[in-house]
Amino acid sequence: MTVRVENMTAGYSAEPILFDIDITVKEGRICGLIGHNGSGKTTLMRCINAILKPAKGRVFVEGKETHRLGRHRVAQLISVVPQGTYSPFAYSSLEMILMGGASRVRPWASPGADETTKAWNVCAEVGIENLAPIPFNHLSGGQKQLVMLARALYQDSPVMLLDEPNSHLDFCNQHRMMNLVHRVVKERGTTVLVTLHDPNLALHYCDEVVMLKEGRVIAMGPAKAVMTDGHLETTLGENIRIDITRDGTTVVIPKHIPGISATNDGR
Repeated sequence: MTVRVENMTAGYSAEPILFDIDITVKEGRICGLIGHNGSGKTTLMRCINAILKPAKGRVFVEGKETHRLGRHRVAQLISVVPQGTYSPFAYSSLEMILMGGASRVRPWASPGADETTKAWNVCAEVGIENLAPIPFNHLSGGQKQLVMLARALYQDSPVMLLDEPNSHLDFCNQHRMMNLVHRVVKERGTTVLVTLHDPNLALHYCDEVVMLKEGRVIAMGPAKAVMTDGHLETTLGENIRIDITRDGTTVVIPKHIPGISATNDGR
């Protein structure tokens, strides 16, 4: 489903965080949101998920204005992997995943055998079957992120929002998560918006990027076209540049790192 944000200004109380945001993410695309802390990435996610109402403008998912929908319908359309999750109760990881199917279960009913089997299948897909019986709050931050990704996949909504999903993951699991997200998007046609701190992950896994600074869009478009030295410097700081390694891999690096060999002088 297409996600469209129209001329949106949003914030908290009387203080705007986002200004005049216009973006469109089409079905089956991964859109990376890049910017410093405080640039408005999470605020944009909250507006799309109808948790925060914009002061101006509107958000549409496949032509439906999300703030006019009930939470049950929003949950059928949009799944979320938040920055961090804590459960006040001693739920197992499998139970946390099963909660992702709440919009498919009748009020006061429990998930049936089919739903439980589906949850186990998602655990296998993410590679966390060993975590399923463990209390969620006993997991490390990175393990919790993988469980929350599994819950979002189990929710099986056409739009997925991932807010810094790699913040607690080690290097290998960061790429494992992004590879999995990329595969799911292509197989299911899911539309994904993901906030990322590492521009290399956006460069290699995202179809498009939106670069934010102080609540305004600096640039947006295809990842490899938009992520230039100039846009990176404006968005993240003057010491960032694009380079190409000897094997032809495009990377984003700080300018001051010595000993980086490239096939050219960058671009």
